[in-house]
Amino acid sequence: MSEQDYASKDLKRRPFRSTLILLSMVSVVAATTFLFLFGNVLLDVTSFVTSTGTTTSLGVFLETFIWATLILVLILGAVVVSSTISLEMVARRKDIGLMKAVGTLMDTLFDHFMAQAVMLLGASVILGIGIGTVIYLAGLVWLASVVPTIAFTFNFPILQVVFLAAIFLITGFFAAQKPIYDTVHESPIDALNPEVGSKVRRVGFLDSFGLPFRIATKASGRRIKGARRTLLSLFLSISLASVLWIGGGVVEATTDAYIIRSMGSDVIAIGNGDLLKQYYNAYSLSGSKLNNSFDFAYDSYRIPSSLIADLEELSNVQAIESRIVTYSAVTEGAGILWNPTIGDWELIGEERSGSALVVGINWQNTISDWYYEGNRANASYHAWIGGELASRLFTDPLIQSIGVEGSAFDITAIAFDVINGGDVAFISYGKMQELYPISGPNLLLLQLYQNDRSSISTIESLASSYGLRIFEQESVIEENLQVVGSFWALLQPLPLIALFGAFLSLMNYLLVSVFGRFRDYVIMRSIGAKPAFIARTMIAEGVSIGLQAGFPGVVFAAIFSIYFLVPEAAVPSLLYLPFTMMITIVALLLVVVLAAIPVYIIFNSRTDLRVSEFSV
Repeated sequence: MSEQDYASKDLKRRPFRSTLILLSMVSVVAATTFLFLFGNVLLDVTSFVTSTGTTTSLGVFLETFIWATLILVLILGAVVVSSTISLEMVARRKDIGLMKAVGTLMDTLFDHFMAQAVMLLGASVILGIGIGTVIYLAGLVWLASVVPTIAFTFNFPILQVVFLAAIFLITGFFAAQKPIYDTVHESPIDALNPEVGSKVRRVGFLDSFGLPFRIATKASGRRIKGARRTLLSLFLSISLASVLWIGGGVVEATTDAYIIRSMGSDVIAIGNGDLLKQYYNAYSLSGSKLNNSFDFAYDSYRIPSSLIADLEELSNVQAIESRIVTYSAVTEGAGILWNPTIGDWELIGEERSGSALVVGINWQNTISDWYYEGNRANASYHAWIGGELASRLFTDPLIQSIGVEGSAFDITAIAFDVINGGDVAFISYGKMQELYPISGPNLLLLQLYQNDRSSISTIESLASSYGLRIFEQESVIEENLQVVGSFWALLQPLPLIALFGAFLSLMNYLLVSVFGRFRDYVIMRSIGAKPAFIARTMIAEGVSIGLQAGFPGVVFAAIFSIYFLVPEAAVPSLLYLPFTMMITIVALLLVVVLAAIPVYIIFNSRTDLRVSEFSV
């Protein structure tokens, strides 16, 4: 009889345990496969919907969040699969000890149990990827229904599937090797030790809740080999779900904050009606980018200084900012960089040309508070550019210059602004007056202390008396925030499946833990323990291990979301982080209780309760 046939028969000898481990790994592989494949599709979808028009500046936020998710998913899948198969091989220590005691050779033992590990691993990967692919196809159907403008051409992601399978198989194979190798080289007496490690915690942080929690403290406190890896897998499961829950809200709030900061809050714009229409259509995420069809540079669009003086007399006006805006040709200026490889200075740039919205502002008196990467502008020859212009026209923008109407401006920073999809350049107001035939501002921004209708009516009357119109920026801001919210709605399957994956991880742990100590629970029942007491003990163990892994996971998710996911992160409110962390912990406890229900039902429904699997 071949080694594979013998290993297969040995797995069939213990069908319940083998099926349990198989289902545990299949569920994790399926959830990981869906998250990875669907996350890649969402990456393509978000790149598509933000590749044109005025939404291009949002792509970096969505893509950063999805990439972080994909990385966590890969780590999660590898750790959970490897920890599960490793823990199963640790649970076979007694079998290895018995076989050693009857004289089985070490090489035969190693080959036998590695064959079992490979069978379980291979079957779980094949079934899990198959189920995950089916869920992924269902996700594509849902995505096609919510984004009808996208035409899907289905190409099965064979390379991604092979990549996932390789990660699962490689990590699982080496994870199974070590406990088998270590046990094979131990003495039969050590291998037969059912507890593996006898040292237990004397006191647990939940012991005051009663005897079930004290029993759970002793059970989960044993230093069993593979337990740390299991704890890590639970930590990663909960961290992933928490990052998608907490981090998603942080990134969305940060995107909203960047938009509001770039536009300013409680702002009323004054200018020519056609100019305002063009300008704010380019500010709307559902609008269109500017082109040469409209000329901003007519001197008749200039705002009279007498109107500015009248507006300064209004008590509700907090700040007034004059701007000159135009759509103009721009060019890429070369940068000079020392190249240590050739030992000489090197020109950076390809002298490309294009068009962009050019805005003249007073750097020391602007109501906008852009998020930017680089340095502040403090000279008339300095310029900031938008992210889309930086990626489209420049090689290394922070060491290059931008040409506007024959003048060169050193680029000191890349600023986030959604106007014209990020195809925008900001230069000095004074230089704009020199470059363009406009003797004064053609756009006036008024920031109010309080955005009330009476003040707006007064401003509108003053503007009308000069033949000008007003525009309330808040309407565009609200519209843009709704568009951002609709983009984030596309990502909702990710946290839902991640939460489901955390549920499966906890349930799998309880199943493996309970039936790994089947003898303890059988003895408890045999000496008269009531079913409710056993159920509470199972729940207590789940709560104990869940909080051990869950609380650090939630804290990690909060820190990661605030300090690493996006720069200058914002939160929806002061209570957002403590509230979401508390909700996550409560949800975790609820998951533990729900996970314990099927565990107890399976345990209680078995009629062939035995102290040992070798009992007759």
